[in-house]
Amino acid sequence: MGKRVVSWAMCCGFALVMCLVSLSARESAAATKMKLRGYLTGRADGNAVLILDDRIEITAASRVLSRDGAGEHPFNPQELSPGMLVEAEGQWLDKHKFFAEKLTVELLEDEKKIHGSAYLQEEPGDARKIAAGEASELKLDGYWLNVGPHTKRAWDAVKTGQTLGATGTEHSGLAGYRVKYAGIRSKDGRIDAEEVNLEPPAAADDFKMPHNLEVGRGKDAQTGIEVLEFRQGKKVQGRMKLLAERSVQEYVSHLGDSLIPEGAKGTRRPIEFRFFVVEDPEINAAALPDGTLLINTGLLGAIENEAQLAFVLSHEMSHVLQTHYRREIVETRASRVGLTIAGLAAGAFIGNAGVFMAEIGIASVVNGHQRELENQADRLGLQNMIEHGYDPREAANFSRIVINRRGDRTTSKLWSNHDSSVLRGSFLTVQLMRQYPEGRWEQAKKNTAAFRTMKEDLGPVKIN
Repeated sequence: MGKRVVSWAMCCGFALVMCLVSLSARESAAATKMKLRGYLTGRADGNAVLILDDRIEITAASRVLSRDGAGEHPFNPQELSPGMLVEAEGQWLDKHKFFAEKLTVELLEDEKKIHGSAYLQEEPGDARKIAAGEASELKLDGYWLNVGPHTKRAWDAVKTGQTLGATGTEHSGLAGYRVKYAGIRSKDGRIDAEEVNLEPPAAADDFKMPHNLEVGRGKDAQTGIEVLEFRQGKKVQGRMKLLAERSVQEYVSHLGDSLIPEGAKGTRRPIEFRFFVVEDPEINAAALPDGTLLINTGLLGAIENEAQLAFVLSHEMSHVLQTHYRREIVETRASRVGLTIAGLAAGAFIGNAGVFMAEIGIASVVNGHQRELENQADRLGLQNMIEHGYDPREAANFSRIVINRRGDRTTSKLWSNHDSSVLRGSFLTVQLMRQYPEGRWEQAKKNTAAFRTMKEDLGPVKIN
């Protein structure tokens, strides 16, 4: 194994920097104001609230407001509760102590009324009961839905191909189908469904790479280094270095294969999830529309246990199965981005994955999707790791690793971005509180001997 230079990122601050307020010369001696955005994870004594490990101090001098479609309104600090999305503006008093001059509660979303749509990532066990109008349950979108006698249903089993075999056993074949839903969150974390509508699977083109690109292994002709190539016909548009240590590649692929949801078999275009460890110091991972997952060496160097990696892989696979790339194209842009990159010089490698992905029109797979889609992938990632026996608390703990490592330094990378880490770490914590209020994770799996061996084989790596 070749030697690598270790470059540990220095923690240069105490919390997320969303915005630096410009100061005049007269104000230069004053403390810089900052913004902290995240979901409340608890209350402390007095009017103080918590966002992960940070204590937000609210005093009589603080302005506490709510924001909805009609604008901003005064808000009673005593009504602040876990799960609310807030933005605090003020100053840091200590490492985990923030004074809020202004705190705004986002009330654009109803915390109890839940609605959305998702593709089934596994066969619904109660598909027949749902179609027959019976009481049943449905695992969907990272939730458990209670489907009762008053639930409005559009669940045509015949049109969707649901059949009964000769023995009377059910062959629903609904993995990969889309379900729209709406309901009310109950105290046990489940959703009492008001309606469920079964719709067809995603179109085959939703899982295609743009511009007819194909991703596959290759080898550098001059050095013999194994690479991952982005090919358009016979032309290579991009190349990434693969990690040379085969044991690390095999470990990540084996773990990834063990986590693949059943829904991968139900898509209209066959999805073959492939896992590649690439030489990149950023704490990041990316899922391409065709099921190719890129796991950076920087991410493997930063994580502390297998549960954290299981969450990252589950999260990224959900992006693929929920067609997030295509959704972002449809919802945020009128058309696909044109291929504008110039051919690479012989022997050149992709220097910045985010820039390259932007040039081929899929920047979001590296830089992060819109919050609604990231939250969906987080919910499904949590649910998947729980079902495979892992401690879901490690998902939020991974966010803490990134926060502590990066300090107030931000990048364009999703898993490295301090903003994303605070926001998502607090979202994951709230999701566990809401969906699994009776959760007991003491016996859940955190680490394995295989993970520890992988870290030894990985050795010291550069981490940005």
